[in-house]
Amino acid sequence: MGIDSMRVGGGRCPPLVLGGLLTACIMLICNWWILSSENIELVRQLDELNEQLRISAEERDQCVTLRKNFEQRYKNAENEVASLHVHLEQQEELKKKNDDLNENLNMCKNELDSLTKLDATKTTTLETLRLEKKTVNSQLNITRDENKKLQEDIEQLKDDLDKIKLTCNLTPEKKAPPTLQPQTSPKNHKNNDSNGGIEDNVEVENSKAGNIETTDGNIVESGRDQHTNGGTTED
Repeated sequence: MGIDSMRVGGGRCPPLVLGGLLTACIMLICNWWILSSENIELVRQLDELNEQLRISAEERDQCVTLRKNFEQRYKNAENEVASLHVHLEQQEELKKKNDDLNENLNMCKNELDSLTKLDATKTTTLETLRLEKKTVNSQLNITRDENKKLQEDIEQLKDDLDKIKLTCNLTPEKKAPPTLQPQTSPKNHKNNDSNGGIEDNVEVENSKAGNIETTDGNIVESGRDQHTNGGTTED
C-alpha cells in the first residue's frame, strides 16, 4: 500500500527513473561488451601464449636434441682428430722407415754393383790364371820331356862312362911290371913312349869322367828340383 501510495499519475513510472534505468542498462551492456571483448582478447592472448609456450617447449626440446647431437659430433670430431693425429704419427714413422729402407736399398745396390764388378774382375783373373796354368803345365810337360831325355842321356853317358872305366881298369892290369934295363932299344923306347901316351890318355879320360860325373850330378839335382817344382805347381 505504501508503494501504491507512492505511485504518481495513476501507476506510471516517472521518466527520470526510466531514463536512469535505461542509462544504467546501456552502461551495463557497454561494460559487458567491453568486458566480453577484453575477455575474448585475453583468451586469444592466452591461447597465443600457450601456443608460443608449446612452440618454445618444442624449440627447447629441439635445442636440447641439437645440443646433444652437437656434443656427440664434437666428441666424434675429437676422436677423429685424435685418430688422425695417431695416423699421422704412424705415417711419419712409416715415411721415416721408408726413407731408411730406401737408403739401405741404395747401399745394397751399390754393394751389389761393387760385388758384380769384383765378380767380373775375379772371373777375368781366374781366366787369366787358368791360361797361365795351362801355359805353365805345357811348359812343365815340355820340361819333363826334356828332363826325361836328359835322364836318358845321363843314363847313356853313365853306361859309356862305366864302359870307359872298365876299359881303363883293364888296361893297367894287362900292363907288364917294369924291369930295369941298362940299354933300351929303339923298339922298346917306342913302346915306352906309347905306354906313356896311353897313361896320359887314361888320366885325361879319368879327369873327363870326373867332370862328366859332376855334370851328371848337377843335371840330376836340377832335374829333381824341376820335378819338385812341377809337382808343387800341379798342386
